Amino acid sequence: MLRLIGILTGSAIAVALLIVALGPPRLAPPADAVEAVAEETELPAAAVMAPVELESLQEILVTPVAEPVDATPEIPLSGAETEALIEEIFSPQPQPVTAEVPAAVTTVADENWYAFWSPFRSEIAANGFVSKLQETTGIDYRVVKVKTGVYEVAFAYIDDADIQDKLARISNATGLDMTGG
Repeated sequence: MLRLIGILTGSAIAVALLIVALGPPRLAPPADAVEAVAEETELPAAAVMAPVELESLQEILVTPVAEPVDATPEIPLSGAETEALIEEIFSPQPQPVTAEVPAAVTTVADENWYAFWSPFRSEIAANGFVSKLQETTGIDYRVVKVKTGVYEVAFAYIDDADIQDKLARISNATGLDMTGG
């Protein structure tokens, strides 16, 4: 093991001395790559390998390039075909079918939300509490963010009687004491 470390260390020192003495190596691309680049750019191989002077670079950049060939051929259309195509493009599109919303659902948007539980410190905990309550009671709940780290759980209500009815349903379904509000 020590011999291997010695060989690798000696080789690294020898390469470092060669780089210091002779300078970093100048690597040239393989001849095949130079010819391939020359064929793609339509330049002689010598022009690709030789350093370019500023004037010749400007000449290369200023020379006009042939117009690109469009890969999609144009299909001539007759007047009737053109009119049919225009009619198809601009014809009215079918509208998506929307289901009618029952009146009970529209009134939920107009309802108020009653926060009935002490605030949670994380939204994840509040959402977990809401999902368990929804499974048990079937009432729609909402997590309301009061501020960072304060999340309240609330349900929709219409009037005071509705609040008392829903609190009683929660108490009956879960066994929680909801008399304190």
